[in-house]
Amino acid sequence: MNLNLFKTFVKVVETQNLSRTADEFGLSQPAVTKQIQSLEDIYGVLLLERSGRRLKTTEAGETLYQGAREIIKAVEKTDKAMEEVSESRKGTLYLGASTIPGQYILPQLLKQFKDKYPNVNISIDIADTEKIFNRVAERELDVGIVGGWTNNRKVDGSPWLEDELIIILPSDHRLAGKENLSIHDLKNERWIIREKGSGTRKATEDFLTSHNIKRDELNLYLEAGSTEAVLAAVESGMGISIISRWAIMKMDSSRRVKSVNLIEQDAKRFFYILYPRQKSRRKTVNNFLEHIKKAQDMEKA
Repeated sequence: MNLNLFKTFVKVVETQNLSRTADEFGLSQPAVTKQIQSLEDIYGVLLLERSGRRLKTTEAGETLYQGAREIIKAVEKTDKAMEEVSESRKGTLYLGASTIPGQYILPQLLKQFKDKYPNVNISIDIADTEKIFNRVAERELDVGIVGGWTNNRKVDGSPWLEDELIIILPSDHRLAGKENLSIHDLKNERWIIREKGSGTRKATEDFLTSHNIKRDELNLYLEAGSTEAVLAAVESGMGISIISRWAIMKMDSSRRVKSVNLIEQDAKRFFYILYPRQKSRRKTVNNFLEHIKKAQDMEKA
């Protein structure tokens, strides 16, 4: 049995969407459909059926989903165990990151790491902070990089890079010409914020609370599922938001968005490195932790 068939099927079940699965795996939608049909031919049963716009598992499909997940986990666990036995620089590194570090900080660091360790395969999952924390706790990920900290007895970690929270406004906003703004100047604006579980969302709420502003006092216009969605909403004139300075640094200068610094000195947070709480880690994981620690030292220099 081709393990990729199981991986594709599991992803389709979890996303309930063929096109999203195709995008994540870099396949065409017909190729994904063909893989599902191959599984149905092998087992001689219908595995998925439509429910509105989404795909739902049949009874047989749910049984296969549970089994396929266990098989994938078993293979990945075996791969990790064999890497430990071989004590080589080969193997797979399972990483997870929240949106800001995953999209704006890690890509260059991962390239540098691959240049140094070309035989290491890297798998990276981008999700919100809460999900990455949970996956590290369950030892599904070797390392996580997230925008907020949650106490969890299964997870160890430490602060990594400092981040600054920045106000973004539509370029034609009446306050767009300001160099600095206080959060209290913005209470009556329409706000766009990240979804629950996001590290940026938590950092924003913590910052507001520290200045005696409750989230329900704000005119919340939209919750957005990614930093890019926030930028697009602000650009369209829906409202204002708070985002990471790292996103501003990478933003295309042609976008119709103006960034303004907050006067408040505590408009800051840290990104954190996470890893499962365990007595020892594989050499590949320690090599990667040492690599990204250098980035932290460069930031301080």
